[in-house]
Amino acid sequence: MSEPEVLCGYTEEVSMARFVYISIGGGVACIGCICNLILLYLFTFRQLANSPPQLYPAILAFLDTLLCFFFLMIFVVDVNMIYNKSEVGHTKIFLIFKFSVLQYLFLLFHRYIIMTFCTAKLVQFLIPYLLMLGTLERYTWIDNKHNKMALLQPKYRPFTLGGLLLGAIMLRVPSAMALTVTQFPKCADFFRTLAVDVEEWAQESTLYMVYDVYGIACLQTFCPFLCLTVLNFVIVSKLAKIDAAQCPTKEMKGSPTKRKRSRVLSSLRISKLQITSTVRNAIYTMVAIVSTYLISNSLHILLTLLEVTKSSVLVDEHDPYKASLLYTLLGDAVSLLYMVSSAVRILIYTYCNPAIRYQLFSFLGLRYDRKDSDQSKIIIASPLLIEGQLSNSV
Repeated sequence: MSEPEVLCGYTEEVSMARFVYISIGGGVACIGCICNLILLYLFTFRQLANSPPQLYPAILAFLDTLLCFFFLMIFVVDVNMIYNKSEVGHTKIFLIFKFSVLQYLFLLFHRYIIMTFCTAKLVQFLIPYLLMLGTLERYTWIDNKHNKMALLQPKYRPFTLGGLLLGAIMLRVPSAMALTVTQFPKCADFFRTLAVDVEEWAQESTLYMVYDVYGIACLQTFCPFLCLTVLNFVIVSKLAKIDAAQCPTKEMKGSPTKRKRSRVLSSLRISKLQITSTVRNAIYTMVAIVSTYLISNSLHILLTLLEVTKSSVLVDEHDPYKASLLYTLLGDAVSLLYMVSSAVRILIYTYCNPAIRYQLFSFLGLRYDRKDSDQSKIIIASPLLIEGQLSNSV
């Protein structure tokens, strides 16, 4: 018995509530694009004295800009297009004009959607690994191993980034080749006559299914989550030990000789762990950024598990070619969390890092009280000063 012919393409339900929260998310994405471009400018063209290298944060700001932009191109355009097709206009002329515009937008959307979607997936794949590189670099600064790891040395960073980009592209090429835009000319709904679909060879290939469902899910979701969680825990524990060693909560009672001996032992204990406040701020900033990523990735893990097990709760019970409400909400929530975590990074930088806060206020032409900050030498000091200081302590 042959399978029934598919007349209409895969689609999702767009309620008023979804239209509202995706539109609000679009506004946040626009702000995120602007803010991350500002961060990219600060990391690229402004000196942050006594701070660890800013190459990885600069690339991260660029990827965050792309992620916010792709959210607009994929979600905001699609949701607004589907929602507005069913809304009633005031006049017949207005309805005809609106329908013509939406038709053109629908056709344009399916011209760029595969390239945009694949690039967005590439960016989404790169971000956690860039966070891992940035976190590892920050860890080596507090562990005084930055001059011993060739992977993180300045002359090798371009090769590290190039290798990461090349590897990510090679891993994502099969997924890009498996996607196509399928036409459904017999569908009565014009806005379901085109749909992104998987090529027939990919649907029939067990090897591709294992690679795409299990391999990519593991490399993009589970491995970065575990690695970043461990690195974050190690860094926080290390900083707690440094703080305990550098800032004892109570002085030792006893004779002057005993207190002097305590100070000598304390200085010996922390001589290799001593770091400046600017490096500490950079480390705290990376910890906060990674934490926001881990929060957004937690929901992605749940959705990935449902997709891998092909759970029936992801499909509408009345239309097998229509996503269920739960699937739509989970997908939107994951995308919104990723986008928001990228859009609000400037708030994390501003709150956790006085050096960036000073540069940001200066860029915006705002006054900034630096009495509680050690950033007064931010332009004068050499950005490599801290490298020499930490290298000498190893």
